[in-house]
Amino acid sequence: MGLGGFFKNTFGKKTCTFCNGECGMLNRTKIKGDEYICGNCDDMCSFHIQKYRFTKDELRGHMEYMKRSDRIYKEVALNGARSERYPSATARQGIEFFDDIGMFRIIDGSKDNNEKYPKELFRYDQVANYEPYMEESEETDSNGKTKKVFGEGGIKITLVGGRDDTTTMRKGLRAHPYITEEITVCFATNDREKENYLRYVDNAIHHFNYIFGVNDDTNGLFSFGMNKKEKRDLMGAIGFAKTAVDAVKVAKDGGELTDEKKAEIQANMNAMDDAQTGGLAEYTRRADAAESKIN
Repeated sequence: MGLGGFFKNTFGKKTCTFCNGECGMLNRTKIKGDEYICGNCDDMCSFHIQKYRFTKDELRGHMEYMKRSDRIYKEVALNGARSERYPSATARQGIEFFDDIGMFRIIDGSKDNNEKYPKELFRYDQVANYEPYMEESEETDSNGKTKKVFGEGGIKITLVGGRDDTTTMRKGLRAHPYITEEITVCFATNDREKENYLRYVDNAIHHFNYIFGVNDDTNGLFSFGMNKKEKRDLMGAIGFAKTAVDAVKVAKDGGELTDEKKAEIQANMNAMDDAQTGGLAEYTRRADAAESKIN
């Protein structure tokens, strides 16, 4: 390729492989297969994926996935589902939890007001890890003294990716179909925001801990009897015993199960799942139910 060809290929206009519109050098992303996606079509993709890793067909499937997520948010989450936001309002980023449907979304001030950008929901059972983070640097003043300077802080979330071995993780997790990179949710980037918003990081971490039953094996200061984990394990053991008895009866007697008996068996199986997953299965069922409402 000559010099002229190099400049034309690098700086010349390209055609978006999705809408066939022209996209200049500053308004495009190259994807697999030596094709390009324009800024408008890019807005229909997740902010958290690296587009260059995907083919056109893969991105088309991802766009449909995002459209479905947007519908779940607008038609299910906003239709009576309770939510908790940390912080409640921000021009930067935060997290909104929808426990009723077993999902959460990342608040983003730069994206939320863009009607073209679909609202992206994440299932609780897709989360492999979460942790607070804070970046600081050291500066030296004119007297030679060093001090720490706040850079940014928030939460880092790792989803279960397609390459992860879920057999080595806690039971009940499932892979996200597209995101494999760590997600950084930045709550603050300066001292004023640090003072106002970093306290919400603790609230969000506490909420994740509640979802994943981190402290379920502890008793309150004035609590007596079994803790939450012990109660869940007991119900799981009872559910297992009852399911085993029902299985023997069905194998021995045959016949059709009544709807009431089917519901009872399902409740016992749910109790077993809850015990095996530390309570996460409850949110998996809620997320499955929310997704099933979107045709």
